[in-house]
Amino acid sequence: MPCAGDGEQAVGRKDGWFEGVRKMIYPRIGIPKLGNDLYCLYMQYKYVKCLKKAGAVVEILKPSVSAEYIADVIERCDGLVFPGGPDIQPKLYGKDREPGCGKPDLMRDAFEFSLLEAALEVGKPLFCVCRGMQLLNVVLGGTLYQDIKLQQKCKHWDFQNRGSATHSVELDTDSLLAGILGADAASVNSIHHQAVNDLGKRLWIAADSPDGFPEALEIEDYPFCLALQWHPEHMAARTPAQQKLFQAFVDACR
Repeated sequence: MPCAGDGEQAVGRKDGWFEGVRKMIYPRIGIPKLGNDLYCLYMQYKYVKCLKKAGAVVEILKPSVSAEYIADVIERCDGLVFPGGPDIQPKLYGKDREPGCGKPDLMRDAFEFSLLEAALEVGKPLFCVCRGMQLLNVVLGGTLYQDIKLQQKCKHWDFQNRGSATHSVELDTDSLLAGILGADAASVNSIHHQAVNDLGKRLWIAADSPDGFPEALEIEDYPFCLALQWHPEHMAARTPAQQKLFQAFVDACR
């Protein structure tokens, strides 16, 4: 004769089975909301399109500093994307704001900083793009160049040609990135005016530009993390190698 609670346990097992199947087929990827204006919606769409093509269910995350909300996001999302966006407030890496540094979005900084810290603690798969790579470096104790225009030797801000390559990058052959692309070099776009300066803890440079700025970072002994300075979401439609990066990330979330 069934004992009290057996029905609830059976339902729990069934729900767990469905959740496991769902994760294997359609992993849930969280990505912070970029904004409500047309430009932000267009930029958000590019990420969502690439993630869905790779087989993911995408959840747009509204900014919040609630510990309960962040914990809930970490629990229900199988992986997280940290996208491009405005400059990070320099106080987060112990610096004063310099000429050339853009106006930060303080709410987004607070939310994404806390969310990324929580994701790192549990080893969630991560895909960090442009600002996202810079945020990863800051969260792990690194610093940024606030404006590289006077130091750069190749063009790093070319929004008009975001769908095609602007410059080459050299890949570390031992990197996850090189393994996914099956190459020791790549041609990438470039839409940034800041760059990683001092490296954060456990980070190492997986790719760099011809003028020496880090173009990709990876975390030592971490399950899966791609952190890129370029924007693969704008190149993926015409450059299959860039879509491979989204596919590898979504597969890791399974």
